[in-house]
Amino acid sequence: MSTVTNAASQGTTPGGGTRTAVTAAALVGAIASGGYIAGLFLLSGLTSAEAQRAPITIAECLLAGAAYLVLATTLGGLAGAGRLPRWALTFAATGCGLIAIQAWSYGSIIPDLARLLPSQQYADLSDQLVLAQLVFVPMGVVCLAGFSTLAVIGWRRKAMSKGAGVLLILAGLASLLGPFPPVGLLGGLALAWAARSARPADTALPAGATRAHK
Repeated sequence: MSTVTNAASQGTTPGGGTRTAVTAAALVGAIASGGYIAGLFLLSGLTSAEAQRAPITIAECLLAGAAYLVLATTLGGLAGAGRLPRWALTFAATGCGLIAIQAWSYGSIIPDLARLLPSQQYADLSDQLVLAQLVFVPMGVVCLAGFSTLAVIGWRRKAMSKGAGVLLILAGLASLLGPFPPVGLLGGLALAWAARSARPADTALPAGATRAHK
C-alpha cells in the first residue's frame, strides 16, 4: 500500500507546477474573455468604436492574450505527469496561441483603428467579413480540431474528467463563431478543468493490479 502511495505521489509531483500554471492561466483567460462578453452589454450605450477603445476592453483583451500565451507555452508540459500525449497537447496549444494572437490584436491594433478612424468608417471596416475571415478561420479550424482531438483522446484514455472533454468540444465549436471571447471563455474553463482532473499515469498501476488478480 505504501509503495503504491509513494509511487503515485512521486508521479504527480513533477507535473504539479505545470498543472498549477495551466489552471491559473486558463482561469485568467476565461475571466478576461467573459469580461469582454459582459462589456458588450454593459457598454451597449457606446458606439462600437468607443466600446473597443475603452480602457477596460483593452485591458481584458491584453490579459486574455497574455493568459493564452502562457497556455500555448505550458500546456504541453502536462504530458510529463499524465496520460495525455504531448502531440495532442501541442495541437491544442497551437489553438491557444492563435487565440492569444487575436486577443492581443483586439487589445492593440483594433483600438488604434478605432481611435484613428471616424466611427462610421470604423463600423464599415468591422463589417468587412472577407478581411475578418483571414484572422478568424485559422483560429477556428485549429481550435476545433485541436480541442476536439484532446477531448476524444482524454476520454478514451480516461486521462481527465468527461465534463472537461465535453467542454473542450463546445469550446472548439465556439471558435467557429469568429471573435475570440466565446472560445476564450469556454476554452479557459475547459483547460482549467482538464488540468485539475488530469489523472497521472501512475494511477493506472492499481487498476492493472486488479486486472491481474481477476
